[in-house]
Amino acid sequence: MKMPLFIVYILAAISALFIMTPGCANTSPIEQAVICSKVSTTGEPATVSNTFTPDVSNIYCSVKLTSTSAKSKVKAEWYLVNSDNASLNNSLIGEGSIAAETPYVVLAFTRADKLLPKGDYEVKLYFDNTLVQSVPFKVQGDVTPSAATLSDATMCTSLNLLTNEPLDKIDIFPNDISKIFCSVKVNKGDFNTVIKARWTYVSGELENMKGKIIYEPTTKAEGREYISFSIGMKPGKQLPIGQYNITLFVDGQEQVNVPFTVVDPASIKWPYVSEMSTFSYTDQDQKTANLTAQFTSDVKQVNFRARAYSAPADTELNIQWILDRSADGIIQTKLLKEDKSKIEGTVEIRASLVTKSDPFVKGDYLVKLLINGQEMASVPFKVQ
Repeated sequence: MKMPLFIVYILAAISALFIMTPGCANTSPIEQAVICSKVSTTGEPATVSNTFTPDVSNIYCSVKLTSTSAKSKVKAEWYLVNSDNASLNNSLIGEGSIAAETPYVVLAFTRADKLLPKGDYEVKLYFDNTLVQSVPFKVQGDVTPSAATLSDATMCTSLNLLTNEPLDKIDIFPNDISKIFCSVKVNKGDFNTVIKARWTYVSGELENMKGKIIYEPTTKAEGREYISFSIGMKPGKQLPIGQYNITLFVDGQEQVNVPFTVVDPASIKWPYVSEMSTFSYTDQDQKTANLTAQFTSDVKQVNFRARAYSAPADTELNIQWILDRSADGIIQTKLLKEDKSKIEGTVEIRASLVTKSDPFVKGDYLVKLLINGQEMASVPFKVQ
């Protein structure tokens, strides 16, 4: 039986449609792109989100690829599209790329120390430098309260360079001191907890500087129990006499204020010993010192320095070098050397422990500084 001609035409048209359908399929190299706050170990979205607070640490874009190729790359450009600050609109705030060699790839944006402006953002995704897709997200709301807190904020002239803990606790400093430290304990801080120290000149001999911020460094906790900030002057320069204050912030939130005073050295009362530290020389002429508390066992000399202010005549100075504990635990609290002298007035104190042939024993050491038989400080260092 012959089929009517019009039916043949219809069947032919349907056949042609099915043949052409694959040519209309999605050929984009990116099947899916998702903004999220967490990703899995394989790069898949774990916590999907398109809204973040200004203090967000990381924003991820999880990209599912149509196919993989180690020769191809996926690139992300992160933009602030619209905010209250018109000068920032449509500005590039970050970029990165990754090889397209796994089914899921992750492009990440990491916030710097400053909070993100509230507004509209997008990430533009390129495959082999061809723009494929843009994914929008927002930054809004208030800063998330940090779980981290600060305690034991202390001004000092000397630090335990192994832990950042203070070796002295002082709130009055001579204006010729080389460096002033602020040491603070971080409680419940994670790796990305941001600590900022705002140094302010409150009042004093410089009227035009009253109330002005003179220094504002930031650092990340990075799992440390103690962190420190410091300010110093170049050789031959002096800090202005007056009242100062350090304001400490955790993730942008003010937590602690620490005042201190800078005075004329003539007004410093004895006993006052500052800037105690071990160090090594970085040049053969022994003119440049590197403050450190970690030495290799092949080092030939460990140096110690300090400064005494307004010492009375015939003040007895005693510096003891002690191997507190060897790495193998065999040697404990062994006095290696003792340097005795008499000092007067304001003087630089220098001492060294030298080995000529045998290497230093690996372990924990102490430099003890005694004045008139009374221990003023115990400065630790390691040989490893």
